Amino acid sequence: MVSLDVGGLGEFLREQRRAARLSLRQLADAAGVSNPYLSQIERGLRKPSAEILQQLAKALRISAETLYVQAGIL
Repeated sequence: MVSLDVGGLGEFLREQRRAARLSLRQLADAAGVSNPYLSQIERGLRKPSAEILQQLAKALRISAETLYVQAGIL
């Protein structure tokens, strides 16, 4: 069974968002998710699906595989 390291993923997403100089709202809009949902992912309270990870990766201009590894999917 694959465990999901949500806290590590959230921290990684926050770092990538800040490196891209995007606000939480800007990334949420670009990825097609709500601002509160993205905030919960970053704080480790929610487990995003592979589809959401792919949308976030596209908005951040990083590979989806990078996020899958951070999430413990790959």
